[in-house]
Amino acid sequence: MKEQNMRRIFTSLLGVIMARAVFMGINPFAMGYLAALFLEPKGRILAMVMVALGVFTAMGTEEMIKYLIAIIVFSILVSMIEYRSKKINIWAMAGIAAGVTTVLTCFYSTLSRDLWHFVVMGLAEGVIVFVSALIFWRGLEPVLNPGIKGEALSNEQIIGLAVMGGVIIYGIPDMNSLGFSLPLTCAMFSVLLIGFRYGAGFGAVIGAACGIILALRTGELNQLGLMCMLGIISGSFREMGRIVDFLAYTGGFLVLGELYKNSKFNLEGFGVLISCAVLFFLLPKNLIYGKRAGENDREEEVFVHQNLQSIARGKLRDFSESFHNLSTTFHSISEQKEELDKLDKRELFDQLSEKLCKDCENCSYCWEGHFYETYEGAYRIMEQVNENGTVSLSEIPGEFASRCICLDNFLEEAKRSIEVARINMVWSNKLAQSRAAIAEQLGEVANIIDDFSLDLYKPYEDESRKERIASDLRRSHILVKKVAVFEKRDGKQEIYITARTDKGRCITAKEAAGIIGKAYGKPMRPYEGCKKVIAKELDTFTFVEDTDYMVYTGFARMNKEKNPVSGDNYSFLNPDTGTFIMSLADGMGTGQGAYEESESVIELLEQFMEAGFRKESAIKLINSIMVLRDKEESFSTIDLTIINLYTGFCDFIKMGAAATFLKKAGEVEVIHSTTLPAGIIQKADYEIITKKLYSGEFVIMATDGVVDCIPGDEKEEFISEFLKDLKTNNPKEIANSLLNMALEQNGWVPVDDMTVLVAGFWSKA
Repeated sequence: MKEQNMRRIFTSLLGVIMARAVFMGINPFAMGYLAALFLEPKGRILAMVMVALGVFTAMGTEEMIKYLIAIIVFSILVSMIEYRSKKINIWAMAGIAAGVTTVLTCFYSTLSRDLWHFVVMGLAEGVIVFVSALIFWRGLEPVLNPGIKGEALSNEQIIGLAVMGGVIIYGIPDMNSLGFSLPLTCAMFSVLLIGFRYGAGFGAVIGAACGIILALRTGELNQLGLMCMLGIISGSFREMGRIVDFLAYTGGFLVLGELYKNSKFNLEGFGVLISCAVLFFLLPKNLIYGKRAGENDREEEVFVHQNLQSIARGKLRDFSESFHNLSTTFHSISEQKEELDKLDKRELFDQLSEKLCKDCENCSYCWEGHFYETYEGAYRIMEQVNENGTVSLSEIPGEFASRCICLDNFLEEAKRSIEVARINMVWSNKLAQSRAAIAEQLGEVANIIDDFSLDLYKPYEDESRKERIASDLRRSHILVKKVAVFEKRDGKQEIYITARTDKGRCITAKEAAGIIGKAYGKPMRPYEGCKKVIAKELDTFTFVEDTDYMVYTGFARMNKEKNPVSGDNYSFLNPDTGTFIMSLADGMGTGQGAYEESESVIELLEQFMEAGFRKESAIKLINSIMVLRDKEESFSTIDLTIINLYTGFCDFIKMGAAATFLKKAGEVEVIHSTTLPAGIIQKADYEIITKKLYSGEFVIMATDGVVDCIPGDEKEEFISEFLKDLKTNNPKEIANSLLNMALEQNGWVPVDDMTVLVAGFWSKA
């Protein structure tokens, strides 16, 4: 607490110098710095006094009064807002300070003859106050709230500190009695120290800030480039020690000063250099030598591991909420109509009366002399046309028919208006249906983002196990630079190692996986995408927990008679280490059109599942995409089998698909579905059935072309009996046998496109 109070006092005292940075008759940095300090509730009075003192020492009476009023008004406004229990963030604080400064400057302009000039200056000053408050706030963050020791500063904080340093140098008064420029000395020493301590990048940033400030003080724009170059020179020679770095810095100072004929460098340079040398060589080592790159890696890794997950999840939740809100909005405007409502009919009636009756010679007679009878008759005609599509003369009120001299035109126009309204309603419903489909897509995107936030890997911090892995690999001539272990959502772990071999050896990644598995206590294998051989060049390899089960597959297919292409499409997919997916799609009809429909479904399924989408989200997105297509009829069945190779649990997902058969020891289980294909209705209609698979069992999927070849009503029972009696453990043979049996039952004539997929499930133990 004492240290925190000292930090507040220090930053408040800086306000004296910051408030002296006056240029072009304005002092925006004073209000900007005060706004940044006011984010800390404690120490505000001291901050106000120090900033006011700086203004008092740097400005004339009239300008001083303006800024003192601005400080007081600003503090009162902030207190009033906070009194109402409203917390003020930096954006609001900067806005209040900018607004107060702009208003007061514009008010003072009314006392001047050059009104337009002062109005423009007031607006410009307000902008500078706002921007500088944001920058100073980022610069004050590491000073007031240092956080974890060794924590790296962000780019915004570095820039904020650099700008603050430049403004402080600008506010330092010249002391000619010293024989050299004190602001120039401070600028030169800051660039030398920061460049040497933190490197060329930081040196260039502080050099740019100091160069801008010196350019404002002297009017010599080349100061910006000169100071940047000196910062780079200081950072470039830091590895050679203090003496060499200062000599290089001095050489750069003299050469650049001579090259650009810089008066400040030439006339005051030697006094400045001597002052910098004294400070640079007398400062203790812990202030001069910053931690080199790599020394803070461990601290930074701890910070990242502790905070990155929560930050990422928070951002993803924000994105998800936005998509949920968009989905709700689209749902609210997707209501469909089945019939014209009263408002629609009334609008049609008004349009019809306006169009036909307005210019009719009997208009006043009908609508003024017999208003009620005319209104009732016309409205009854509209009702009859709406209900029946037409109206006969017998259904028209006699009094209306006798008075209306444009009856035929009225009837024709009524029919036309109703027909147009119905067509418009149809198109309006199509738009509403599209909006509903888009709403479903947006909702699923939100669910996907939510789900993805849960899939972020968690770092595994067992250092002893990491050291054991590195040690065992080293004994096998694999030199490990870094080991990282991450835990996935399902509790399974992935190991990343950056390594190479020694003495030019080559060792396979599979051998390394065996070594890692023994050290880790779990069977491991190389990830599918990583290199197969560890060589003498340093590279990163990924190892994952090996699965407990494996799958072998087979398929057989036949096109419908005389069709060159099949309307069925399928795929076998391993989206990640522990998941196997068997997918089958049957497009509506046969031929090229059906092929294109089923192909697009399979491609989308592969893309979504490989990207890590939930199975439910993938199904819903595909259904909404097919609903939105321009084609009048765009349907396809979807049949999915998703097997977890770690647990053996299997999800069967069906949309309009034929039955799936689960061949077990001595029996066959049939998995039915009564759902509609994808693309028929806006809301996806699917079933998910979960079963536990055991070693030696088979999953057999088939399209309806196979089932329809079986005669009679008990088609699925017939296939079940056939599979139960089948004596083979080869998935390919099972697929061929089932296809041939179905063809044989139909005289070897395929009535539709036929596809059979088989997956055999075995334990690795």
